[in-house]
Amino acid sequence: MSQLAHLYDALEVIGKGSFGTVRKVRQKSDGKILVRKEIEYTSMNSHERVQLIDELRILKDLKHPNIVEYHCFDHLSEKRTLHIYMEYCTGGDLAQSIASFKKDQTSVPEGLIWQVMLHMLYALHKCHYNFNAGKVNLFGVDVNEPPINQKQVVIHRDIKPDNIFLINSGSETIFKLGDFGLAKLLKNENDFAKTYVGTPYYMSPEVLMDNPYSPVCDIWSLGCVLFELCTLKPPFQAKTHLQLQAKIKKGVIPEIPDTYSAPLRSIIHDCITVDPNLRPSCFDLLENLSVKFLRKESELIEKSNNLNEYQKQLSIKNDELNKKEVFLNNLERKVETQRSDLEDNLKAMQKKFNLQKKQLEDELFEQIDLTKKQMDLEAKELRLSYQREFRHVVDNEVQIRLKELISKQSPVNNNGLIRKHSDPSSPASQKAHPGGPRKLPSDPLQIPQLSPISPQYQQAIQTSPQTKRIPLKTRNDPDFETPNNFFVGGTNPLNKNTVLATRVHNNNYNLAKKRMELDRMTGKRHIPDYEEMYLRNRH
Repeated sequence: MSQLAHLYDALEVIGKGSFGTVRKVRQKSDGKILVRKEIEYTSMNSHERVQLIDELRILKDLKHPNIVEYHCFDHLSEKRTLHIYMEYCTGGDLAQSIASFKKDQTSVPEGLIWQVMLHMLYALHKCHYNFNAGKVNLFGVDVNEPPINQKQVVIHRDIKPDNIFLINSGSETIFKLGDFGLAKLLKNENDFAKTYVGTPYYMSPEVLMDNPYSPVCDIWSLGCVLFELCTLKPPFQAKTHLQLQAKIKKGVIPEIPDTYSAPLRSIIHDCITVDPNLRPSCFDLLENLSVKFLRKESELIEKSNNLNEYQKQLSIKNDELNKKEVFLNNLERKVETQRSDLEDNLKAMQKKFNLQKKQLEDELFEQIDLTKKQMDLEAKELRLSYQREFRHVVDNEVQIRLKELISKQSPVNNNGLIRKHSDPSSPASQKAHPGGPRKLPSDPLQIPQLSPISPQYQQAIQTSPQTKRIPLKTRNDPDFETPNNFFVGGTNPLNKNTVLATRVHNNNYNLAKKRMELDRMTGKRHIPDYEEMYLRNRH
């Protein structure tokens, strides 16, 4: 059962071979386009299956910008099929480009040929030496060729235009080496190919004659590809396979058109050398002066492209920053406008609040003033009513006391005087009161003139000790004692009868009690001074 098929969407078929199909697929996660080789291994013999396993192992370890990238593989055991997911090259292969130039009857530009050679040399350097080629040094000392690790060297053995793929990256075209199905992984120096493999048109003589071969067999194939780019046809052509083998063994190739430079033609002739010991290696070609200049130019172009890319990214970042700056400025203005609006709204609300507060305060103060005036008026009316009641009570008490005093003063006078005043039929009484007995005034405040005080009472008052004037409220207290207990249980100096003092004490107690009740009802308000003076004068 497939473990990876659900991660991809199958697209159109772009190629078919003897062992399977090549199909485009789209990765669901990011939409990236890949190539899937669908290989059926049921019809393969044991050698071909080993070859397939070798390809997977080789592709897994080869990571280089000029080698088609290997992603993963999926084994479908029920279908006896193997799916290999690889990088999709958008520009097709080099065979399609040659066919296009041949159709248009135009020659391939020399710069394109140099670029194909350089990219393939970079890829072969990774395969043959297992590391990437370093930066070129035009003015440095010559370096020796690195040793070949026999345990890790990879020989492609099938370099041809169909296995060189193109990727269009802007103004630059990148060439990548792919299809390592016939690649041979050498494990020791005595391991040689004993079977016929590869395409005869681009096969080296040692491989064709089953002789021991080395990595330089790929240089022969590369030279044949470069020759075909210059002439738009392979260097060796024949009607039969035997004739083709004979021509390859001789190594005689047609002349390359003079339109191409001598260094290019010289390199192609060096690559197509029958003796492998005289054939240059990948390192030798990279150290060729023309190739070194080309490498330097390529490095400068790459740096220029990187700088342009950085400049482009910088321009994009600058545009983004400008957009963000404009956005932030607009946002700042918007925020400033909103803040200004909020401040205006706040000021308006504050003004409205202050106005409402002032109105409420005015209404409240007005209501308080009205309530206060009403309470003052009610208190004044209540005070006046209490004052009137108090004056009425005081006047009544004064009348009672006056009557008692008058009634107590009558025995002190001589009988003749009393009879004279009391007998209404006497001439003096009739003379004093021609209309009969005197009537009390209806107004309690209009008190008639009292009779003269008798000498004995006057003497008693004179002989009594002088006391300090005491306020009316104090004199009305029930525990107040007058001189000689005159009104509080004492004896009357004019009369030994104590009934008057006891009565006066009781009256004082009642007056004090009423005074306390009046103080409680009026909130302990004091009587105005003019009332006190009035009461004292009347008393």
